[in-house]
Amino acid sequence: MKIAMVYPHPSSEKGISAYSLNLIENLRKQKLKVDGITFISGKPFSAFKHLFKLLNYDLIHTQHEYNMLGFFGLPYFLFLGFLGLFKKKQSLVTMHTVLSQNEKFKSGKLKTFLRKILYKVQNKWIDWTSNKIVVHAESFKNILIKEYAISSKKIVVLPHAIIENIKTISKIQARKELKLSGKVYLLIGTMVPDHGHDIIIKQADKIRKTILVVTNPSAVNYRNEEKIKNFLELNKKIVKEKHFETFVRFDIGFIPYKTWWEYFAASDLILLPYRGGIGSGIFADAMAMKKPVIASGEYFNEFAKNYGCIKLANKDNEFPKLIQESMKPKNYKKMIKECERYFNKNGLTPISKKYKKLYLSLTK
Repeated sequence: MKIAMVYPHPSSEKGISAYSLNLIENLRKQKLKVDGITFISGKPFSAFKHLFKLLNYDLIHTQHEYNMLGFFGLPYFLFLGFLGLFKKKQSLVTMHTVLSQNEKFKSGKLKTFLRKILYKVQNKWIDWTSNKIVVHAESFKNILIKEYAISSKKIVVLPHAIIENIKTISKIQARKELKLSGKVYLLIGTMVPDHGHDIIIKQADKIRKTILVVTNPSAVNYRNEEKIKNFLELNKKIVKEKHFETFVRFDIGFIPYKTWWEYFAASDLILLPYRGGIGSGIFADAMAMKKPVIASGEYFNEFAKNYGCIKLANKDNEFPKLIQESMKPKNYKKMIKECERYFNKNGLTPISKKYKKLYLSLTK
């Protein structure tokens, strides 16, 4: 069985590309022949040039996000449409995000209307061209069933696989290298409004030190460049106007792979104050480092229901209290144990074994 996994090249996108590379590596350990086929995020021709090459594979596994190929996601119709013409080829799509028609988009009425139409058509197109659709959460599956009329039999829920065997330094060493002390609450990754950094920073005086904001203002994905810069400046302005410099520290710049994990090692809690139902690779990295999470957003509901490694704020003003409660030694120890339980169940090895079973079921 020859398998192709299609995903964005790391030079153009970080999260999904890193996830795909790790998954491919582990699938190969399961004795599967998996080739990586990459494209440049936002440049559709870089994907289209591989179309005929893909016909040489028995199964094509595409890593999907709505605007991955750029141009409002429209080229994705052509890409999947081509594969759909060749139904003898088994097609599997992992949807890293499933946006609800009830999502509160921060755009004008016309743009919001057009976006909703686009998501509806694109999701149905994925349904038509795919043999199976993989999502990382039950909430995403429910949206596809209820709002996009996709059969539950076609959808498979496989949690975001957790990277294993991370080699990094201890908390004491990490704090020494990063010049940190006391309690450390980490906000890391891309800064866009949906990720809600401002929700935390506005309450910095109630949370106290150190709220550590780590980001790269020069996005790998150029389509988010202006949005990131604007949101970063907004949060800096909040800190300056409220005189929160004592509580908030910004570490801005390119983050090497080694340093990325050192930030997690140095932290006590990972904060994910998300707006809406977007997914999160940062949550998976927190579990890889056995770091408890305080979050918001519909995506995390089922994780909080089944595991004690994450606590959810139903309202923005609940974050300070949740953080304080979680940092109590008895509660914190319980959350660490739950992180370990989540990791053991959803690591790359157990999840890749489930993918192998799914692949084999499609190619019988």
